[in-house]
Amino acid sequence: MLFVALLAAQLGVVLGLRERLLTRANPFLPVAVLASAALGAAALYLPFLRDVLETVPLSWGDHAAPAVAGLLGFTTARLRKQGI
Repeated sequence: MLFVALLAAQLGVVLGLRERLLTRANPFLPVAVLASAALGAAALYLPFLRDVLETVPLSWGDHAAPAVAGLLGFTTARLRKQGI
């Protein structure tokens, strides 16, 4: 869960630091964020990667903490960017 929470927090910060969320200034950033999230999910749910990385899949209830971490990272980045 810590692995996914850190990943979600980092991706939340990345998206929170953008000037505008939906812009064409850097079209590859959303692609990179989605790819990172997909690779994080693959580390948890693909059997080969689970064995190599020694991870276990999260239950549905365990997804709440990483989601909160991602939202917290996003919100913190937005507030810091606005000078609050």
